[in-house]
Amino acid sequence: MEKELEVKILNIDVEEVKAKLENLGARFLKSENQENIRLKSSKFDYIPKGSFLRIRKFLDKNGKEINSELTYKEHKENKFLKEFNEYNVSLKNSEEMLRILNFLGYDKLDIEKKFRTSYKLRNAYIDIDIWDKEVYPYPYMEIEVSNYDDLCEVLNLLGISEGEICLKSLPELKEELKNRS
Repeated sequence: MEKELEVKILNIDVEEVKAKLENLGARFLKSENQENIRLKSSKFDYIPKGSFLRIRKFLDKNGKEINSELTYKEHKENKFLKEFNEYNVSLKNSEEMLRILNFLGYDKLDIEKKFRTSYKLRNAYIDIDIWDKEVYPYPYMEIEVSNYDDLCEVLNLLGISEGEICLKSLPELKEELKNRS
C-alpha cells in the first residue's frame, strides 16, 4: 500500500511545462501509452464514493499490451488535496483478470486511453496526461507527493498558485465538460 496525495493543474501548455521541468532539473522518467479500465458493478456498489478499482494496461506504440496492473485507490477524506491509499498488483494476464472480475459482478467497464509523460522533481512525481479527445480533450498535469510540504515546494518551484489547483477526478471533469455543452 502506498499513500498518495495528488493535485491536477488543468489546461496546460504541454511543451511549456516540459521545458520548465527540464530547466528546473526534473528527471525524465518515461513516456507511455496507457489504457485504463475502471470497473464497476450493475448489481452492487461496494466501492465507496471517490474510490475506484482499475486495470491499467501499458501499451507499446502499436497498442499491444506490454504489462498491466490491478489497482484499488481508496479515497481518504482531505479538504486540501486528493488523498488515496493505493494498492497495486502486477498482472501477467489482464484479460483473464477482467474475466474473473466479471464473474464476481464487475460488469461495467469504462475504457479510456491516454499518453503519459512522467518526471520526478525533488520528492514529487509529475505526470503530463493527454487523453484521447473523446475521453477528455484538454491536457493536464498531475503532481503526486507523499506529504504536503513536498507539494508546496514543487508548486512554488513551478510558479503554480493554490487557485490553479484542481482536486476533481477524471469522471468529475468529464461530467463538468458534458454539462457545459
